[in-house]
Amino acid sequence: YPVRTIHQIEMTSRCNLRCKYCTHPTMARAKQDMDDATYAKALRWAQVLPGHELNLAGIGESTMHPEFVRNVFIAREAVGPNVNLILATNGLLMTPELAWAIAPSRIRVWVSLHRPERAGPALEALKSAGILCGYSTDAATDAVDWAGQVKWHVSTTQKGTQCPWVKPGRVFILSDGRVARCCFDATADDIIGTVDDDLERAAEHLADA
Repeated sequence: YPVRTIHQIEMTSRCNLRCKYCTHPTMARAKQDMDDATYAKALRWAQVLPGHELNLAGIGESTMHPEFVRNVFIAREAVGPNVNLILATNGLLMTPELAWAIAPSRIRVWVSLHRPERAGPALEALKSAGILCGYSTDAATDAVDWAGQVKWHVSTTQKGTQCPWVKPGRVFILSDGRVARCCFDATADDIIGTVDDDLERAAEHLADA
């Protein structure tokens, strides 16, 4: 499928949880923070290949990035006011202070209820700041096996066998700057380029593919 939009930028591939149903604990690729230069290039890709939303999350916990707050505002400036800027977080680090710090960016935040006892305060903090988008219980209610990468039951319902993200051309920029088609790609097997590629030429080629 042709690449049409940059849907996710993985600010970090580090995580503060080791969930059995997630591929992160056994992820083969490096667990690292995206550096400033790579982040700037990733956002440039998001400007050239825009979608209706940009998710600042990947196979990692974005709030762990040392420049998380700054990066949220850099992303908002890059994509402009009309793109939905979103984030999925486990909520462990989401304090009221952090929620209010990012609120002016108009980011919308999803909380994954991996640890309900910690996610509750995060939900309240985000609601208070006016940026809570919703919460997810996918691991229990719409479980996946990460495209066969973990031993976990699958309960999610999907029409057909084609990924609803890959088919419309929504792609994922990994923390090291590689560009992948699959947001479940813990092994980096489905790489189609890097943020160092000639962007305009790549965009033309990808759109015509």
